Amino acid sequence: MKEAINEVKSEVKAKLLFWNNIKSKKIKVALVLGFIVLVTLKIFTTVLTFDWLKGLFT
Repeated sequence: MKEAINEVKSEVKAKLLFWNNIKSKKIKVALVLGFIVLVTLKIFTTVLTFDWLKGLFT
């Protein structure tokens, strides 16, 4: 369990280091918007899948 926590901490530190090394604000904005778009797309497709499955059984 302790190894897993240390692994997660090292991954978070690596991501923060990557984020802090990005100098361009345009790239940071693009990354944030890309993340938001991916999450929205995932939610949208999940809702459509459940609606489609519900339609199969009715």
